Amino acid sequence: MLPAAKIDSSEFTDLNKVIAWFITLRWIACAGVAATLLVIRLRLLYRLPFPLLFAVTALLGLLNLSFLLYFRLARKGNLSRREMVVFFHAQIICDYLLLFCLVYFAGFLENPFAYFFVFHIMLTAFIFSPDVTFVYVGALVALLAGLFLAEYARLIPHFPLFGDGSEPYLRRNLPRVLALVATLVLSAYLITDIKRRIAEKGRRVEVELDRYRSLDRLKSNFILQVTHELRGPIAAMNGYHEMILRGIGGEADPRTMEMIRKANRRTENLLTIIDEMIDFAYMNADQQPRYGRTELCLKELIEANLELAGSQAEQKKINLLANCPRELKILSNRDLLNIILSNLITNAVKYSPPGTTVTVNAQEEGQEVHLMVGDEGYGIEPEEMDKIFEEFYRTRRARELERDGTGLGLPIVKRAVESLQGRIAVYSEPDKGTAFHIFLPRTEVKDEQDPDHR
Repeated sequence: MLPAAKIDSSEFTDLNKVIAWFITLRWIACAGVAATLLVIRLRLLYRLPFPLLFAVTALLGLLNLSFLLYFRLARKGNLSRREMVVFFHAQIICDYLLLFCLVYFAGFLENPFAYFFVFHIMLTAFIFSPDVTFVYVGALVALLAGLFLAEYARLIPHFPLFGDGSEPYLRRNLPRVLALVATLVLSAYLITDIKRRIAEKGRRVEVELDRYRSLDRLKSNFILQVTHELRGPIAAMNGYHEMILRGIGGEADPRTMEMIRKANRRTENLLTIIDEMIDFAYMNADQQPRYGRTELCLKELIEANLELAGSQAEQKKINLLANCPRELKILSNRDLLNIILSNLITNAVKYSPPGTTVTVNAQEEGQEVHLMVGDEGYGIEPEEMDKIFEEFYRTRRARELERDGTGLGLPIVKRAVESLQGRIAVYSEPDKGTAFHIFLPRTEVKDEQDPDHR
């Protein structure tokens, strides 16, 4: 009796595809065997029990038809794990027995197709654990040895494929049975050993990945803690600068005011960098936040973010345009959408020359909302397109135009889009502009608790 037949694979859904592949392969084998028997019968004139061979071939076809009907019609091409174990065993046992019959009635050890058992052993080792595989190998070796001894003792007839049978049976077939048995055992050992080594390497890789994930979480938690501590004092400094510039602390001479303006710009840059790092660290923190969703008016969000970028755009004389129907609603998270819009609009303004236009479009496309942020700026070089969503990466042109920056804006945008189960694409041409296309589900909601807050 077989031991607990655990399927040795982590890809459960792929095994359903393997079953379909088995059925297709069996149809090919059935047609090939039938064609080969016809050629042998009509052309080579071997003295073989062709009615029995054709009957076994027909049985193979009927069994495969029953497998197909069960898999496609009864189970709709999707078996449970328990059903899959039983179904694999049924197929493999039938394949072994029918191949054994075909080989026996067509010369047995003289038949070169006996080595097709090696292929079946490979498939068995791929599907099942080593223990189950060697049970099959042991049963097959015992069956081959028993049939060899039965033919030698003349307990069952031998159907010669070559020669007239005058050569002694033992002398002619002993080397063949030993070679076949050795090949089967060696193949099973090598395949299971290779699988074991691959599994061990996979486990080592998984351990290393877990270690790197832990380090990444520690890094994110450290960044989150440090940036939170830094933001307070810098925000306070920025507030004092604003008060001095507004004259709350009294009048100051023009030279002092210019120095305060420069200091204010630097603290604003620092706050932008810190906010990016906080967003990035929060999304990579040890405990992932739960993003609630609520119904939002997308036009209001777009206009609010364009207004925040208005002063920077006005300084560069950049036109900000929005094209979004007022009635367009989306079930989403306000914080994440603000992160997406603010980062893309700020980047578009920052890396566009004066006198150009930044456009934000939004429209409904089926069950999705298509959001586009485009500019007429400096664009992205083709060789840098694959890297723009990498953490801390900044393009060469971005570094030339703006010395300060973390390279986290676009990775944050990508993570925010993925958190909303959306997708993002970018199209750019140097010196002609860049367009970010974001597709978000309009109605899908998994958690409506605590809306708009992380």
